[in-house]
Amino acid sequence: MPQFYVFRELKKYIFLNFLMFIYGMEGIVLKNYFSSIVIKKGFITLFLIFIYVVCSRLTLPFIDLNSRDFLGGSTAYLAFSTAITGGNLRSLSILSVGLSPWMSSMILWQMFSLSKRLNLASGSAEIQDRRKMSLTLIIALIQSLALAVNLPIKDNYNSFLVLILNTLLLIAGTFFLIWLSDINSTMGIGGYLAILLTSMVLYLPQDIMESIQKLGISMWIITLLGIMGIVFAYLIAIFYRARYRIPVNKIGLQSRFKRYSYFEIMLNPAGGMPYMYVMSFLSVPAYLFILLGFIFPNHSGLAALSKEFMVGKPLWVYVYISVLFLFSIIFAFVTMNGEEIADRMKKSGEYIYGIYPGEDTSRFINRLVLRFSVIGGLFNVIMAGGPMLFVLYDEKLLRLAMIPGLFLMFGGMIFTIRDEVKALRLNETYKPLI
Repeated sequence: MPQFYVFRELKKYIFLNFLMFIYGMEGIVLKNYFSSIVIKKGFITLFLIFIYVVCSRLTLPFIDLNSRDFLGGSTAYLAFSTAITGGNLRSLSILSVGLSPWMSSMILWQMFSLSKRLNLASGSAEIQDRRKMSLTLIIALIQSLALAVNLPIKDNYNSFLVLILNTLLLIAGTFFLIWLSDINSTMGIGGYLAILLTSMVLYLPQDIMESIQKLGISMWIITLLGIMGIVFAYLIAIFYRARYRIPVNKIGLQSRFKRYSYFEIMLNPAGGMPYMYVMSFLSVPAYLFILLGFIFPNHSGLAALSKEFMVGKPLWVYVYISVLFLFSIIFAFVTMNGEEIADRMKKSGEYIYGIYPGEDTSRFINRLVLRFSVIGGLFNVIMAGGPMLFVLYDEKLLRLAMIPGLFLMFGGMIFTIRDEVKALRLNETYKPLI
């Protein structure tokens, strides 16, 4: 009996210690899991996305949701483009305008900064940010006012007061999204791209399905479109991953790792971002024409110009393709500025073999970026601009023609977020010496 008792107690002791060991290991694993910077930032991003989804369902006050007359004509395009830029015209929420004013202001700022006469690059970073926000406010005022004057207002309410209130709420919604994106850039993952991805996932599939139902497309054509979508995604991935490597030498570095030092230029330096900014940029004239049409309803010349620039018309399609190619080149130089790269290489003691540091390196990099930006621009035009030519045949094909461009933008966003996550994980592998 004593032997049996000792044996039983020994088994109990081993079992309890085993449980404590397992519990301790799980605790360590869970602790390490939740202490990961990627997981922490991911949870913050999910929380911010939750706030965005909730706010996108908050409808504007005193609006008749049963009426959809305001979506007729050119604003039907705005319902699709605002979904790409984080807006929501379907529920007429306070976030209906989205990030379009901010994105348009960034484009205009980059274009104006090229002019030395304007001297916009002068001053501190705080002053430049203030100027950018002022430009964003002007564009947000135009777009919000153009949308507010076309909203169906309920009876027995003062139209002017409702117009002022909804305009202010739409402007506030835009700046709230900018603030939310800024918080996500600092504390989360993806920055404003997380907001745009969420908006695309929530609203664009419904628009595409409605277009398919209206056109009466058969199942085998849908299957063919799905196969083409897979091919498009594959080509986009190849183009995004393609790099041109330039060997870089470092002064005083003599080691076996020297041959692995490269400076890389993407085959498509701008990626899929030009498509997104084109959609945002072209929405500004659409909003402006809507607003001017409301202010001057009897102006024949304005009405004719607005009609010619409507979505699906030849003028709009040609402008769209031209601006897409132009933005592919502009954003390539925004992403890879030869002057900044050459200055950074000079300070770090790096140089390209056969190229003098400084201005020669800058010109060399800019020539390469220009060459690859033209290649990337042609790729973007073929992928995202070519299908828009079918809109000249039938305007109902507009939303379907935008799908390849969505693949470009979606792929660029995914790869950008993935690179950010990889950088965060790599940062976690470094441990302090002390």
